[in-house]
Amino acid sequence: MMKKIMVSMSDDMVKALERERKARKLESVPETVRAVLGEYFKARAEG
Repeated sequence: MMKKIMVSMSDDMVKALERERKARKLESVPETVRAVLGEYFKARAEG
């Protein structure tokens, strides 16, 4: 099940996510956040 959440981010964080979105060729910032968090938690579980 997916849950929807809202977060507030600084302008710098949003700019960094936009750069990451473009680098990964993703469609949206929320998609980028999911990808980054997924990688983070996977690496954390492995290490």
